[in-house]
Amino acid sequence: MVARGTHAQVRDREAAALHERAADLGAEGDDSIMKIGFSAANITPGYGMERPGGTGKAYHQGINDQCWASAAYIGDGENAIAIVGLDTLSVRHSVCDAARDIIQDAIGLSPDCVMFGASHTHSGGPIAHEGFASEVNDDYARHVARQSATAVIDAHRRAEDLLIGVATGEATGVAHPRRWYLTDGRMVSHPRSQFRDLMDRPHCEQDETVGVVGASDAEGNLRGCIVNFPCHGTTGLGVGGTASSDWIHFLRKTLRDIFGDDFGVVFVNGACGDITQVDNTAPDSYVQSGPLAARRVGMTVAGEALKVLVQMGFHDGVPVAGARRVIKLQPREVTEEMLDWAEAHLESDEVVEGRWFPDRVWAREWIELARMNEEEPEIPAELQALTIGRAAFVSNPAEYFCALAMDIKRGSNFRPTFPVSLANGCIGYVGTRDAYAETYLPPEGVPFTGGYETTPARSSKVAPGGGEQIARACIELVNSMALPEDSPV
Repeated sequence: MVARGTHAQVRDREAAALHERAADLGAEGDDSIMKIGFSAANITPGYGMERPGGTGKAYHQGINDQCWASAAYIGDGENAIAIVGLDTLSVRHSVCDAARDIIQDAIGLSPDCVMFGASHTHSGGPIAHEGFASEVNDDYARHVARQSATAVIDAHRRAEDLLIGVATGEATGVAHPRRWYLTDGRMVSHPRSQFRDLMDRPHCEQDETVGVVGASDAEGNLRGCIVNFPCHGTTGLGVGGTASSDWIHFLRKTLRDIFGDDFGVVFVNGACGDITQVDNTAPDSYVQSGPLAARRVGMTVAGEALKVLVQMGFHDGVPVAGARRVIKLQPREVTEEMLDWAEAHLESDEVVEGRWFPDRVWAREWIELARMNEEEPEIPAELQALTIGRAAFVSNPAEYFCALAMDIKRGSNFRPTFPVSLANGCIGYVGTRDAYAETYLPPEGVPFTGGYETTPARSSKVAPGGGEQIARACIELVNSMALPEDSPV
């Protein structure tokens, strides 16, 4: 029987192996070492720009913290991939395509191998999809495309011989289900304010995994990381209407305070469609939003990422690859009955019990959704898989429900698999089939059920069953890629 030794002895052996590997590289000129680089470009919205994420118009009143397009470039000597984390509510597919064109022209990186994931901060710039009252600022969208491309190109320029590691941790107690079943059988969003006494159980399969890809030099100095974790960017760090990356600011700041200002941090959100920082079971004294809530989430995720990074094993010779495909989804049906109701309630400030927002908001949304369906009878959705050895990032453009992402993780041949939502476009909320109500026009005297996220709107335009269709296609896509059995990670 071979003794495993103490943690210190294990670390000493790993350090010796790293130094030996570095010497071998210098002597042999080994091509198997990874080329990895990090960079970032500023995408902070200016004063007076629209601030998307609500049901009405809002405009930026200054800057709380900077918003970034942060990029990681990873090459294996033959192939390369890039992952871009955007401090935005969402991102239009056309912005991603424009950035990909620039990147391909500049460094030859295939569009199949570049992923863009929005952090879902509600304090970002006007690049969001046409949900509720939000409008895209075309100049800002072009700016984000150019800055995203700049970040990738500069990460490629900065790329150097580094080792790579992949591992996971768990951040508990900071992200929570937003949708709940009540004891009367209804399903509502954030019940704590109206229905605390009726709360039964969450409608959610939660994932608290912190996925981390780390980069180290041969001496063991950590140089950067990619972090994946599911949670809405709604902590409200951008107080007073100011621009902010939300809790992701504290994720980056905490890691850079430890590893230095040049330490690369790229964040891509997991399936956060039904996950937020709001704990519906907490007492009223519990702080649910603002800087304290942002710090709680950001520093907890950073702390787990830190633990994973310092315990991670690092390797060279890890193959990378990318693939993507577009599927077509069916839109939500807007019935004549719904349109009649909408026309009759365009000026109504009444609120149906259990449904968020006044009737006039939903009236406007149903009319606009019917118009969109005429223009776009099918909804295109780009799915993408980027693999790093036996690990994979698998993305979709939805504000995706967590249980669906868990299905992808279970179905993927790659371990670990990191789901990325709101990537390479935005098609709004997409939930599990059982998350949708039979009708969103409850008869007189029948309480509303279904929750805000799945109420028909431009922000919830995909028909029930679309989530499962995305999951099946994602599993098929990632499993079509070669699984390198001999890869060290």
